[in-house]
Amino acid sequence: MRVGLLGGSFNPPHEGHVHISKMALRALQLDAVWWLVTPLNPLKSKKDLLPLEQRLILSREINTHPKIVVTGIEEQLNTPYSYETVLKLKRHFPNTHFAWITGMDNAHNFHKWNHWQKLLNEMCMVHVTRHPPVKLIKQCPLRMLDRQKHIIVNHGGRLALDSNTSYWLLQKKMINISSTEIRQKSDFKTMAYAAAQ
Repeated sequence: MRVGLLGGSFNPPHEGHVHISKMALRALQLDAVWWLVTPLNPLKSKKDLLPLEQRLILSREINTHPKIVVTGIEEQLNTPYSYETVLKLKRHFPNTHFAWITGMDNAHNFHKWNHWQKLLNEMCMVHVTRHPPVKLIKQCPLRMLDRQKHIIVNHGGRLALDSNTSYWLLQKKMINISSTEIRQKSDFKTMAYAAAQ
């Protein structure tokens, strides 16, 4: 199995999450993408964070793709950091090749993650770019790490999911939306309340 992992708060989930999941599925010929809806992102504020159960409900409602699986597995595994989650997933699924999927915001902040260099040793990274892609890729602190191999992907294929490899997916179709923008809209609380009912 070839599985992409898209971790995040999903507070709330939106079409951008679905878009980058579908893009990674196609570009790397993945068998599935698992959404890892985290109980709490250590790098983000708890303010306006919906309860995990509500975020799981909203994630399942927005996602209809049969190969995108919404999970709250980090709570079950009791792993507050992505690195710990990955180690446990690899132990539980030894015959599965995993790839970590991020957008550009996470790619630019990746060096702030707990045990980020160890995480790179465990699996490949898949960064879905936004405009202007080449400029953003060049500015990414992750590019400074000598041992990391960087590959810009224009056309997908069955690429090797090797550790210490970063794939930069150049997307032609952009979904310009963020969870922060959605939370700032007045109907966010109403949407969250409706999901809880």
